[in-house]
Amino acid sequence: MNHRRWNIVFLRTDEKDPVGHPAVILSSDDTMADDKQQRFNVVTGTKKQPGESARNHHVILDEADGMEFLTLVDCSLVYVARKSSVLRLSGSVTMHRRQQIQRTIRGYLGLG
Repeated sequence: MNHRRWNIVFLRTDEKDPVGHPAVILSSDDTMADDKQQRFNVVTGTKKQPGESARNHHVILDEADGMEFLTLVDCSLVYVARKSSVLRLSGSVTMHRRQQIQRTIRGYLGLG
């Protein structure tokens, strides 16, 4: 399974989780292609509920990104995931939203 930066994958959070939760891959393509690297960086998402608004640390993904539902990506915390926890590929973040995620992570984490 060879995924790339900006792919949206669904990750299993525990052994009993058959569906998983969406996550955007932030690690480099080299890290993703390296079989010795078993972990990678992601930001995670949750289904946007009706009437729920995005907060300043969220970016909204939709069907253009390969999502079946509106998804709030939380850019306030970068997680480390195991490659073995990937259940499936969902899509790839559009160029416009890649830039939004980059700006939001940098701004929220104070990286410039």
